[in-house]
This record gives sequence, structure tokens and C-alpha cells, in this order.
Amino acid sequence: MINAAQFKMRPGVLELIAGIALSRVEGASGVGFRSDHPEDTRKRKYLTKGIKVEVEEERLGYEIEVNLDYGKDFNEIGIMIQRDVKGAVEAMTGWRVDTVDVNVVGVNTT
Repeated sequence: MINAAQFKMRPGVLELIAGIALSRVEGASGVGFRSDHPEDTRKRKYLTKGIKVEVEEERLGYEIEVNLDYGKDFNEIGIMIQRDVKGAVEAMTGWRVDTVDVNVVGVNTT
């Protein structure tokens, strides 16, 4: 019988997983994206900008800076970000996400 594998992950990978999850939430964008440049969404290096993770023995805490779309329900979008980031990271790593703090730092007007 094979035991569960032990592995390490660099914070950059954990931030990338969260960035990909964030990029799929309608009405939100990471701070590395500009709404007037749709080609930015294809550049992986921008996905992690504004995302910080703290790792403590397979328990994670995220702080995510976002821009939200004007006219949308910011509370609802924040809850979706928390849910989607937590779900994606836990499903892919098996590690527990204790917190996902969402900080709105800008508003997209387009």
C-alpha cells in the first residue's frame, strides 16, 4: 500500500492557483490586469500580483487585492472570491485555507 505523498509547494505556486481562481470570478480582476487590455489576461506573470499567502504547516492564509467592476454588488463578489479561491486551493493541494482576506483597491469603469 502506498502512503499519501508528502510534498512541498512554493508560495508562488499557491499564489498562482489563487490568481487563476480569481481570474474566473465575474466582476473582479486582480491588480495586475487592466480592463482596457484584454490580452493581459493571458499573461501568467500578472496572475499573482496583489496576492500574498502565508503558509504554516499545510494551513494557508491569503490576502488578495482586487479591482471590482463599478455597479456590481461588491459584497457578493467578495464572497465569491473567498469561496472560489478556498475551493480551488483546497481541491488542488489538500491543504486547509483558513482565511481569504479580500481588499478592494480599485474600481473598473469599463
